Amino acid sequence: MIRTPLTPVSRKRFRLGLAALGVAAATFAAAVSVGASVSDAAGTKPAAAAAGPTASQLLAKAANCTPASNGKYATDDGEAATVQICKNGSAYTWTSDMDIDCDGVTTSHCSPSTDPWYYNDTSFHTSTGQPFTSDVTHYYVIPLPSSRFSYQSAGISPGSVAAVVYNGNVVYATFADEGPDNIIGEGSYALATALGIDPNPATGGTEGPVTFIVFPGKVPSPIESNTAIDSVGSAAATTWVGGGSTTPPPTGGGTGPIQSGYAGKCVDIAGASSANGAAVQLYDCNGTNAQSWTVGSDGTLKSLGKCMDVTAAGTANGTKVDLYDCNGTGSQKWQKSGSTLVNPQSGKCLDATGPSSANGTRLQIWTCAGATNQQWTLPS
Repeated sequence: MIRTPLTPVSRKRFRLGLAALGVAAATFAAAVSVGASVSDAAGTKPAAAAAGPTASQLLAKAANCTPASNGKYATDDGEAATVQICKNGSAYTWTSDMDIDCDGVTTSHCSPSTDPWYYNDTSFHTSTGQPFTSDVTHYYVIPLPSSRFSYQSAGISPGSVAAVVYNGNVVYATFADEGPDNIIGEGSYALATALGIDPNPATGGTEGPVTFIVFPGKVPSPIESNTAIDSVGSAAATTWVGGGSTTPPPTGGGTGPIQSGYAGKCVDIAGASSANGAAVQLYDCNGTNAQSWTVGSDGTLKSLGKCMDVTAAGTANGTKVDLYDCNGTGSQKWQKSGSTLVNPQSGKCLDATGPSSANGTRLQIWTCAGATNQQWTLPS
């Protein structure tokens, strides 16, 4: 069924006071019925995410961005455009905030009384020809096609599944609604709930970071079934990261500086000390031995005769990285994934604390996010 749009006004959830200004919701283009001809009882309630890659594996893979959009998107009306849609292998990715899209079938959670921007339809429809139910189905939103980016040209069909990653959680979702052509970052009430995000359509959502990893053409059946969404999504994600296994270690042999995503900054050993526990930090690139690292075929990074090591084999965010006698343990293994370095034992990325580019900034492990403070160039 093709719908005619009523007004072009954005209905992205503007948390910064637009409700008080009385801004109305709008409707969107082309509501199309998609999915199987029969429904699934699993679509009556949110389902737990199926097995698949971890959040860290997905974020590490998503960190390598080839720009796919002709320009960037804002996360809310009136804000600067900072979000780039990226192409990464077979997937499209972006990292943004997440506001709550409560449109679709009226329920106790999603209605004009709970959502100032509520509209009783979605751009695409379920297998039974009905709008989606926001507090039931895990769904996400893509901006309307424009010169900036067209999901249609990218091969992203209605219902295409995505892995949505937030705070270490992975939930698979289906493409069910369109958003404004210049704003990005929305998901359903049920998706927010499953991710641990406040689902209140008027006051909830999160500033993020929330990472959306879209697998074009991977459509569940029935489209509204969370069980089917999980099954198709986890399979697509596993294939995308390479069979669900960890990424290969750095190629051995290179010796030289490890350059940071911050221009002119290198990975450095504080005081050029070779003592166990010497701090690994950022510092202006200077060509000294304290910044010379050898990339081992065994996944180690060696300098001054010792290995880059996660302190006390920790796995928690914020665990510091130091220099230590090479011992073959998982705390001294590093795997290159795009522009990031992942410690497989913890599933976390090498990270400049802060984030900061100042001389003396300690390096640590942190949940992979692909930000500048987690980008590294190894010697070849």
